[in-house]
Amino acid sequence: MDSAEEREKEILQELCKNSTVSWINAFLKPRKVVDHVEGYVIVAAVFMITLAIGTPWRRQSRSIRYVVEAVFVLSFPLLSYTLGLMQGQIIKNELYPVWAMFLAMLFGGTGAMSVQKLDEYKQSMKIYYDSLLFIFYVGTVLGIFSIMGKELPHIDYVVMIVIFVLSFKIVERQLAIILASKPSSENGIKRLADYMKHEHQLSTSYNPRTMQGYKYMVLIHEGETIFGEGAVTLEKIWNEDIGVLSSSDNPSICCLKDTCLSFALFHLVVRRYFGYTCAESKLDKTRVLVLNGLLQTEQDYERAFQVIEAELAFLYDFFFTKYAFIMYGKEAQSSLSLLGTHVSIYDDLLVETSTRDVLVTKVALGVLSIFPFLEIWFYCVSDWAKVSLVCKYVTNPSWQGNAYVEKLLLRLGRPHRSLRYWCNNIGQYSVLDSFSSSYLDRLVQRSQSRKAGKPVELSIEVKKAVAWSVKNSITGRLSSGASTLMRHGMSDELWWACQVDDSFTLTHSILVWHVATCYCEISEAIKSSNGNVVHPNQVVAANLSRYCAYLVAFAPTLLAGSPIESESTLDELVGEAKEAFQNLVVPREKYEKLRDLHSAQESRVAAQLLTKGAILGKALESMENGTRRWDLLADFWAEMIVYVAPSDNVAGHIELLAQGGEFVTHVWALLMHAGILERPAADAAAVP
Repeated sequence: MDSAEEREKEILQELCKNSTVSWINAFLKPRKVVDHVEGYVIVAAVFMITLAIGTPWRRQSRSIRYVVEAVFVLSFPLLSYTLGLMQGQIIKNELYPVWAMFLAMLFGGTGAMSVQKLDEYKQSMKIYYDSLLFIFYVGTVLGIFSIMGKELPHIDYVVMIVIFVLSFKIVERQLAIILASKPSSENGIKRLADYMKHEHQLSTSYNPRTMQGYKYMVLIHEGETIFGEGAVTLEKIWNEDIGVLSSSDNPSICCLKDTCLSFALFHLVVRRYFGYTCAESKLDKTRVLVLNGLLQTEQDYERAFQVIEAELAFLYDFFFTKYAFIMYGKEAQSSLSLLGTHVSIYDDLLVETSTRDVLVTKVALGVLSIFPFLEIWFYCVSDWAKVSLVCKYVTNPSWQGNAYVEKLLLRLGRPHRSLRYWCNNIGQYSVLDSFSSSYLDRLVQRSQSRKAGKPVELSIEVKKAVAWSVKNSITGRLSSGASTLMRHGMSDELWWACQVDDSFTLTHSILVWHVATCYCEISEAIKSSNGNVVHPNQVVAANLSRYCAYLVAFAPTLLAGSPIESESTLDELVGEAKEAFQNLVVPREKYEKLRDLHSAQESRVAAQLLTKGAILGKALESMENGTRRWDLLADFWAEMIVYVAPSDNVAGHIELLAQGGEFVTHVWALLMHAGILERPAADAAAVP
């Protein structure tokens, strides 16, 4: 009887269980929720790989930058929502803790990026709150399983890994942010600022070609002794007979030395960002470093910009990635220790779940296992690792003469074309081409304030023209075009277009010369009998003209004067052009319209910007020698880009590095290291 009752009870329980399961499957659909969670885990895996691979190339391509930024922004909402699904589901999947661990790794800081924008350093509390919220989510998911007493494989091990990964990665990101947020003993900026006040007293002679006498510190975050003999300086790396570094003719060694130079110079920019004075800016030694060390001959111009490019790459990494923390904190060994923590739990994950669940879990863990290798590889091939290895080689006599170490140095010194520092192009904007009469284009223009042209590659000819102008500016003084007019004998005719004052600002001058250059381009195309043959300096002048207009339109904070006033001046010119051209589309029609504008000298002062540009364009067009005209315009625009570059807006230049960087920032850094920190007053910039 008892057995019959027990049997009946078991049948009843089985029926109740089956009914409950049927009801749950019909109305709660737990399998569907698990499928959704699996889908989000796969998306998270794609995000992780994207961040790990895309971050080092963020500055090289606009498309990659947009993808990385989108993933960076979407990661936290994705993870929060997925963990919310896990926590809110009544019937759970026993692989949720493993998936939670994977999501924790992604949130903790996949990839080298620490912040996306410079102003995030002012929002440290938001980062803390986000971290605490995510820890709460993960803790809730794991806590539910512990309370329910689920028979999970190695649940304690999984919990330990989640806690360790979260703690390590979040602390790593926080310390990277703190390191770049203020001067400290960890980053050594204050020590560097004090050191540079006395650096010139440490030697009586100097040679910028061999760095003799240039005791600029390379490592500033180690040691307490400022003037100690053991300090790693540029002079020590360049001059002392230290093993393989003494091979001054070896291209790999030269590349490593230039990388160390870039590293030393980047610290000087960080010092200025934090508000310390540039004590060395008034010294001849500083001016000679750029004049004779980087720009001595025309063959050196390309190398000079390569040094600056590497310097700005260090600057970007310091503020936007975790590389500085890895190097300064000597944390590479910690990253290496993570390699063995993701693979050892494979064998026990094949629990009684669907094959797809196990497959998704293996994919997630596979990605999690690959990520540390990628992170370490990208750091090992970075310039940070090169500088670190060179400095260790210099300070460790046992390394000197070691064949394996020296072979590694030579291999690391080889330039990698695939790992460029930035996109190497300059933005373009033409006022005359910025609007159209077509209905579709007008709709597009209403949805966006301005339409930029397609960026062009920064050619070696443009670099040479700008480098030559930088060299002239260092030996003489900065000029907003007047020096060019004097050299070409056109001061009497064209000086009025360079005479900057309160009513005719630098932005007015840039836009007037821009219109004149566009006018000459169209004139040249109409009258040229050489077909597609274009004078090299015409390309230089056109590219720099459009680039300066681009800065007015899209980066006015880097120029002199108020950004609002610069934008208003540009809007005024665009309005004049729209009214003058109306339905004109063909360049010849625009040229004829400009040619017919009033050109009386007595009305020039009161003329609109477009008219002034036309007057200047016709004056340039009247030059009989077309080659001489384009030589003048190329020299003018190279001189102008050098004139607008000096600025105290260090944060503005650094902020734009996260968006790929601007060529004017390269010129700004080059001038800064020559001791030119600001542009002269308007009356000193234009010489009649």
